[in-house]
Amino acid sequence: MRVRPTLEHSAEARRHPWFTTTANLAANGRAHSIVFIYAAARGQRFLCAPHEDCMISFLSDLRYAYRMLVKTPGFTIVAVLTLALGIGANVATFSVVHAVLLNPLPFPHPGQLVRVFDDLRGSNVPDVGMSVPELVDYQDRSGVFSDISVVWPISANLTGGDRPERVEALATSPNYFTLLGANPEVGRIYTKQDAVPGFSEIVVISDALWHRLFGADPQILGKKLRLDNDLYVVIGVMPPNFRHPGRTLETDVDAYICAGYAANPFPAPPQRSIRFFPGAIARLKPGLRIPQAQAQLETFDASLSRQYPNEYPPAAGWVPRLTSLQEDLVGNVRTELLVLFGAVGFVLLIGCVNLANLLLSRSASRQREIAIRLALGAGRPRLIRQLLTESLLLSTVSGAAALITVLLLKRALLALAPADLPRVTEVSFGGGVLAFGFLISIFTGLLFGLAPALQSASPDQVASLREGSRGSGSSRRQARISRVLIASEVALSLVLLVGAGLLLRSFWELLQTNPGFNPHHVLTTHVWIPVPNDPNTDPYRQPEKRAAFFREVDRRVSALPGVEMAAVNTGDTVSLGAQRNNFPFEIEGRPADSERLPIADFASAAPSFFRVMEVPVISGRVFTESDDTKAQQVVLIDDSLAHRYWPGEDPLGKRIRFGGGPPGQAPPWRTILGVVGNIKSNGLDVPTAPHIYTPSYQNPGYALTIYLRTGMSPGTLGDVIRREVQAVDPNVPVFAVRTMDEVIARSMAERRFALEIVGVFAIVALLLAALGIYGVMAYSVSRRTHEIGIRVALGAQPMHILRMTIGEGMILVVVGLVTGLLGAAMLTRLLQSMLYNVKPFDPITYAAIPVLLAFVAMIACFVPARRATQVDPLVALREE
Repeated sequence: MRVRPTLEHSAEARRHPWFTTTANLAANGRAHSIVFIYAAARGQRFLCAPHEDCMISFLSDLRYAYRMLVKTPGFTIVAVLTLALGIGANVATFSVVHAVLLNPLPFPHPGQLVRVFDDLRGSNVPDVGMSVPELVDYQDRSGVFSDISVVWPISANLTGGDRPERVEALATSPNYFTLLGANPEVGRIYTKQDAVPGFSEIVVISDALWHRLFGADPQILGKKLRLDNDLYVVIGVMPPNFRHPGRTLETDVDAYICAGYAANPFPAPPQRSIRFFPGAIARLKPGLRIPQAQAQLETFDASLSRQYPNEYPPAAGWVPRLTSLQEDLVGNVRTELLVLFGAVGFVLLIGCVNLANLLLSRSASRQREIAIRLALGAGRPRLIRQLLTESLLLSTVSGAAALITVLLLKRALLALAPADLPRVTEVSFGGGVLAFGFLISIFTGLLFGLAPALQSASPDQVASLREGSRGSGSSRRQARISRVLIASEVALSLVLLVGAGLLLRSFWELLQTNPGFNPHHVLTTHVWIPVPNDPNTDPYRQPEKRAAFFREVDRRVSALPGVEMAAVNTGDTVSLGAQRNNFPFEIEGRPADSERLPIADFASAAPSFFRVMEVPVISGRVFTESDDTKAQQVVLIDDSLAHRYWPGEDPLGKRIRFGGGPPGQAPPWRTILGVVGNIKSNGLDVPTAPHIYTPSYQNPGYALTIYLRTGMSPGTLGDVIRREVQAVDPNVPVFAVRTMDEVIARSMAERRFALEIVGVFAIVALLLAALGIYGVMAYSVSRRTHEIGIRVALGAQPMHILRMTIGEGMILVVVGLVTGLLGAAMLTRLLQSMLYNVKPFDPITYAAIPVLLAFVAMIACFVPARRATQVDPLVALREE
């Protein structure tokens, strides 16, 4: 053999104490391995020897790592798939977290942008709206804001096409765009120079509406839109990536209009007590931070309270509140996204533990190779570097596969997110996300490769060579590391499973919550009656006209085949998530300042609404057709309001009043006709708010919601309802046709999304843990075949072998379960805001999940344990 002269004439090799062993290996036909090992070991005692080029050395390591991975395709495929799953999940989740939470708003100096609310702390009611005089005071006298603008999402009726269409409009102040620092794609924006007392006759439209309605006509400027029967001239188009940085009613904003809110169709002159628009956004003066601005604004509002004591009674506890605009936009989903990010991080850690165990097992077959390389003079750091290069190559390939997969599936993955997830359109795979993917790939390679590399590069050389000569490869140190990894894997899996279990329990509790009505076989649809800026051109200006429209629509839809009952309400009485109408009210005979100001959620109800929704009537009666604009002013209240303000009393016949009356007059007193059951109109997971219901025919509005109870499939009635409504008025749009079950499902979309994602990854973690336990136990049994054969030869029974093998595995599982329970107890507190009627330390979950994991682990231990009982002692001893 040509290798013998090489080894024999090498003075370095001849002087080495393991020369005889390597020569024997060469004589046994393994010369090519010895030559490669010897050549790789010579002169490489350090990470990069003084005489060698580091880049050349790295490329050499890379080629060697590639050859080693290609030689074991089964291991390589399993490792790449496992890592790609973990890295891909982390990259996809980080891209959403980066866009929603980490990226600043796409406006100049976004830290100066705030949302302005008015709260009534005396009644613990936030966001009660804002009046025009308050807005003017904030702008001119507070000394806090450089700019402030109304933001009022509204529905608008777009006509002029084949049929009327409801569009999402945003009513703002003229300085809205300059406040944000936004520029148009086409034309110009409106500014303070466009200010008028009422609505201005100009409009800025979105890029989506420009394409949908005008086909991206480059001659769009100067064209006219008819919104709510008013003509608006298009002066500009916003860029495709511009989004209103706040909540909307249904969709992204289509049209931006501005007003001064001091003339028709608004109350004129403006009154401080009439807070008709929902709030404002503002830009703080340079150098002013939110805590400072809040303190300064509270001082200013204290002076307003002294100046206007009737509008700001001390009992109300009126106070403004500032919130970062970004926090207001994304604050509701922050916890959910961070929990999801943590969940996918756990999956990646579990995958790394699995791969570390695989590498430990794989390194056993390479102990002889590594021992010989050490014997021939290779430095330990050099070997660690080479082994880590294999891990890094593996993780880099997995990371590249994960990134490509996520890029290809981006649209499908985003479709899984809730429709109302803020800033989801900003999700992209830019430099930040790619850098995260690269870094997490490198970190992953180091994480799962370091322990096996350290263990493999420091075996006892003589012992390793002796074991290698017998074909054995395991060591006590390797076994200890493997056991620690398995216990860690069980602990990580348990934490993730407990989190998923708590979310599942919470979701189940939510499904069992009684909403106060029967949602099955109920269809809802919305109708918007146009509100022109000039009341004199409004055909529905008189309440009687609107009431007549309500009655005719009710008559037509009630006569449809399959419809059992119908109700036409003003507004969305059961929105399950939309902003509610919280207003103070006064109880006759009780001084307003003797207690905290009473607050209730106001809604409208048709005479048949409570029958359609199957809401119980507790006492008194519901509205009738005669409760119209000519009749006595009446209301219904729900059970929670009755118990809160008339405990131990009968509220029937009592009188309350609210809202405003004619100029110079107090609002009328309204008599309580009846008490109805509580409805969770704000959402199933929101505490029941006290409600006051007014008759739809007595106080008809411009926004209608139709509720139909039908014995047939509700989803088939949408087009029929649209036809019947537009037979009454062809210029009225019908939109948002949904079953009540769909409305409830939409209200739970965020919770369902969190549960589905965490649940899926918890199942993946459970499977990975089971595979990890199975792999370690199977490997342990294969390495102990000789020992087991001796035990069987000495009379050990199969049941004894079975108990011994399963017992060793279950000891690791128990250690992991105890550690995991401690970790879960610390981490599940972060889920508090995501849980409903379930505590973070729910005993059912903490009892059931460990039992489930222990059962799966026992099955994983049983399969290799049963194989151990079938060992033939003669075959085992002969192989050894």
